[in-house]
Amino acid sequence: MSGMIKYEWKKIWTSRLTQISVIGCSLFLVFCVCSSIFQITATDENGQTVSGMTAVEVLQNTQQRQELTQDRVNEIVDQYLEYINNPDTSSNNEAYHYLSQEKYSTFYLPNKELLSLITNVYEEPGSGSDIKDVLENNAGKDFTQARLDRDQKYIQLLEENGKLTSIEADYWEGEVKKISEYQYGYHKGWDMILDALTWPVLIMMIICIGIAPIFSGEYQSKCDSLILCMKYGKSRLVSTKIIVVWLFTTCVYWGITLIYSAVYLGLLGTDGADLPIQLKYPAVSVGYHLSMAEGTIYALILAYFFTLGIAGITLLMSAVLKNAYGVIIIAFLLIIIPTFLSPDTGGYTWSRMLSLLPSKIADFSFQSYITYSIGKVVIKWPDMAMIVNGFGAIIFSTFSYWIFKKHQVNK
Repeated sequence: MSGMIKYEWKKIWTSRLTQISVIGCSLFLVFCVCSSIFQITATDENGQTVSGMTAVEVLQNTQQRQELTQDRVNEIVDQYLEYINNPDTSSNNEAYHYLSQEKYSTFYLPNKELLSLITNVYEEPGSGSDIKDVLENNAGKDFTQARLDRDQKYIQLLEENGKLTSIEADYWEGEVKKISEYQYGYHKGWDMILDALTWPVLIMMIICIGIAPIFSGEYQSKCDSLILCMKYGKSRLVSTKIIVVWLFTTCVYWGITLIYSAVYLGLLGTDGADLPIQLKYPAVSVGYHLSMAEGTIYALILAYFFTLGIAGITLLMSAVLKNAYGVIIIAFLLIIIPTFLSPDTGGYTWSRMLSLLPSKIADFSFQSYITYSIGKVVIKWPDMAMIVNGFGAIIFSTFSYWIFKKHQVNK
């Protein structure tokens, strides 16, 4: 069995198309990593805007770790209100949030994310009020209770708009109550990995190219009749092909993903691993009570299950179709077309079904409240996607096994 696995493994990797796609993808992702780091910008406490690794150093210095206790929130709010009420540090310029240009550069920009986080906790969902009005009207109010009220109002709004059932709304209201007091600090490394959730779509394409000929290639070369006449042709050899597909999918996905994740964490640092996932989305309500590291690992595992799902579909098509290029084209269409479809364009059922398609990993973020309810059981989007795509990969692999094993040769 091990000899068969080595042979099939070697056959995939000796394909020139597979080699070119893996190398091309790797080079492209190297460019993406470098480009994304070069595009990081930050403003230091002197008002100087810098980019690249210099900006990373500035963020590490300005985004100091702190507990957002009520006293600390009051301190930040009072400092902003003091500046806009002081003629020497205020202005009528809305673009500068009513601060003078100097204070806008030296106070607001270095603390932009923190001020945004606080402002959006106090702001009424959908109100569109600016930071000045929000902080003036809510100065001294309980920050933790305001966060809970904001989240619950948003959930109620989703229920009213038909995007959540009453059971799902009750579930999320219970979840947001579990969110602990906010902590703040530098977390850029984890943030950048979560920003790269579109990249697994490219990895899916590479995997489809590699595994497309696994069965269809035997049809094209007329080796299917030879294989099925061998002693273990209808059992071990077919099983070996499926095992190798799963190994190839796993190795390529985790190999590429762990490499670019390690580069991000190596260059940007692992600081902020235990900070709340809410820091990734300071402007919106987030119902998940996870740390940045937990959220990142969770998202990468979700992307892996999505990748298994498309690999299973490709494997099935390879057993059905007799042309590997036809398999690749159809697989690419199945990956690409859903990326142009928005869950918001349809109703409740449309959004739930669309979200389970493999390429929708590109749309996933922890600000989503999509859930699936079965009776009184509520399942979150990532959990349901892992269940559906995991079982789907197993089912498609089983069907492909029987289709190739039972097909009529020389037809």
